[in-house]
Amino acid sequence: MKKSTISIFILCALSLFISCGDEKKSSAKKANETNSTKAKENKVETITSVVLYDGTPFYSENADGKMVYADEAPLGETIRIYVKNNSIEQKEAIRLLSSGKEETFNFVHVAYFDKDYWTRDIFITNDAALTAGCITAQALTYSSPDGSSATSKKIEAGTLVAVNESSKTRDTDLDIEFVEITYYSGAAFGKRIYVKSDLVSTNSADIVALQTIAKMKSNENLNPDVKTQLIDSLNSLPVSSYVADIISDL
Repeated sequence: MKKSTISIFILCALSLFISCGDEKKSSAKKANETNSTKAKENKVETITSVVLYDGTPFYSENADGKMVYADEAPLGETIRIYVKNNSIEQKEAIRLLSSGKEETFNFVHVAYFDKDYWTRDIFITNDAALTAGCITAQALTYSSPDGSSATSKKIEAGTLVAVNESSKTRDTDLDIEFVEITYYSGAAFGKRIYVKSDLVSTNSADIVALQTIAKMKSNENLNPDVKTQLIDSLNSLPVSSYVADIISDL
């Protein structure tokens, strides 16, 4: 089952039963969704991107060319980046907040569920080789695919990251296979490090399940009947044993 199909199924259930909790934000989102333009057919050149920051905001340009909030995406979500003249389509623009405050940032042109948006480059990846993944056990990080390059930083189990599966490299001296991951670091397009490859899952069902579980846990007023329905839906997904254990504890 493709992630997009799973995402739509779970997110539809969430949208039916879980309140957004912020009336102003919801109103602004609906207004901007109405004005957002469906991804143009002539803009076919795109590369895959992964959202690195939970609640990554997407913006639409207003008549003055300023970026106004329109939507958002969860950590681990797959989106598309437009490519123009063999380069990622990006530009510097002003972000306009509802308070009237204006700030200038670098924005990247993206497509999400067939709609055109712009988002800040610090929240997404820019490498088509990367795919969403999750850490399945606390993982020590390495600066290179070498057992002697261990750092003091650890990534907790359940963390969603971007994974470059084609980067898998074995340290033959220690017989350890490493894989490169990218995570949000506040810098443009994230930070790249290495972890042991057996501590990473790129099962798309795992990603969607973890996104859904995070949403459920953040909603303190979730109806018990709705929670039961969502858990039943999660149990129907082809998740790994690691995520299955998390679901069983809900």
